[in-house]
Amino acid sequence: MFADARIKSALETLIDDIAAPPAPLAKIQRLISLPQPRESRRPRYARLAMAFAAAIVLAIVALPAISPALVQTIEARYRAALQALGGSAPPPAPKSLVSSLTSQRATLETAQSRVSFTIVPPAGLPAGIESAKILTTPTGVYSKATHSWRVGSPAVTFSYHRSGGRSFILMADRFDPKNGPPPKYLFEALDPTPDGRPVIVKHENFAWRNGDQIMTAVEGEGVSAAEIEAIRGAMHGIALPGRNLHAPSVGTQSKLYRITRP
Repeated sequence: MFADARIKSALETLIDDIAAPPAPLAKIQRLISLPQPRESRRPRYARLAMAFAAAIVLAIVALPAISPALVQTIEARYRAALQALGGSAPPPAPKSLVSSLTSQRATLETAQSRVSFTIVPPAGLPAGIESAKILTTPTGVYSKATHSWRVGSPAVTFSYHRSGGRSFILMADRFDPKNGPPPKYLFEALDPTPDGRPVIVKHENFAWRNGDQIMTAVEGEGVSAAEIEAIRGAMHGIALPGRNLHAPSVGTQSKLYRITRP
């Protein structure tokens, strides 16, 4: 297991051991003078999967037309990166189950008719919201007692597009103590290094309760930690303490969410 301090120390050691060649100043000046491509602010939604697995909940962020096989390939990649950090996750869900996790567009009224909890919609949203949509999607549930997967009740995704090409989601589900505490962090796996080592970025994950609803949000390019806290405050939600990567698991089941990109 790796504590943050040990990871930081190891990274500093690796950096110190790098023999930096002389800076190619002439080449740098030439590249600066060339037109630069516009950087896309589009989040890497197909890469955000891991932190929920770190806390006994695994989220697969998928393109609308992505195949179950590709979903499982993405899942396997983050599972390997999670294990590299010393975490654990339930076994992969069957392709047939992943195929059944199909999202449906909804209004607040139709979403309420499909779920088994009282929906408390988001409030206190940040500035610059240009469009929004609501989706309901069945969840996958893994039982630690029977070591088997099943299709669970739907969760609700609130998707938002913001100015500047940004977007973010808020996830609402029925609060269930069998899931254990929510994750404290999400770990984003970027493209691995040439020698195959995973490159991992940590994001803070937020969770709060409103009655029998639990809502989660992850800070990132589309929404900041301060903005998420403003949303929770406006909803009068009760903040839930997060579970660290290596904390003992107390949940008796794991959940898989298939989230369509905003």
